[in-house]
Amino acid sequence: MTRAARAVAAAGAVIGAFGLALEFITLYQGMSHDGALAVVWRYFAYFTILTNTLVTLVMARAALAPERRSGLNAPRVELMAVTSILFVCIVYNLLLASRWDPQGWQKVADLTVHQVVPVLFVLFWWLRPHGLLIWRDALFSASWPAAYAGYGLSRGAFDGYYPYFFMDPSQAPWTSVLLNMAGLVIAFVLGALALIGASRALKRSPADLDALRN
Repeated sequence: MTRAARAVAAAGAVIGAFGLALEFITLYQGMSHDGALAVVWRYFAYFTILTNTLVTLVMARAALAPERRSGLNAPRVELMAVTSILFVCIVYNLLLASRWDPQGWQKVADLTVHQVVPVLFVLFWWLRPHGLLIWRDALFSASWPAAYAGYGLSRGAFDGYYPYFFMDPSQAPWTSVLLNMAGLVIAFVLGALALIGASRALKRSPADLDALRN
């Protein structure tokens, strides 16, 4: 299991970095007239980019040090990452994919960050040791989208750009925007709880858990 998880982590880190780089290149091509700083500013407006960056870093560290279960590879951080990337995939396909039709390399980048990386990270997480999560880790996991909600709304208030229609107060009243954000955080907590339940079902023997703790 550890060897398989490490192999998936290595492949996922490379593919994740490729997808992130390709997203930046295609964005730069469309915004080159605005300058590099403007492109970087816009690039990091997206929950998709921030979450893909997180999971790519998690997989890169796991590939280099698969025995470590601290920092980026602490069980609750990996839970936060897997819940986040699943929501990237689900929300994009349910709410956003129908709103545009990417072509060429943009299509490749789109598929990589919204489809391929989520599948690889879920597989990586499934192959990892289980049984160390507790129920309140779901609240820790929800800190990622909650922090993004504050970050995204603050950025939008500053420059007027909101990357997602459901957080854009120019398209809906502020009460609706805040309810949308609260609803997504609640859904995130529920998703994390379901994953904790799955992790408990996959847990290893007490001897294995003692070895992991030590």
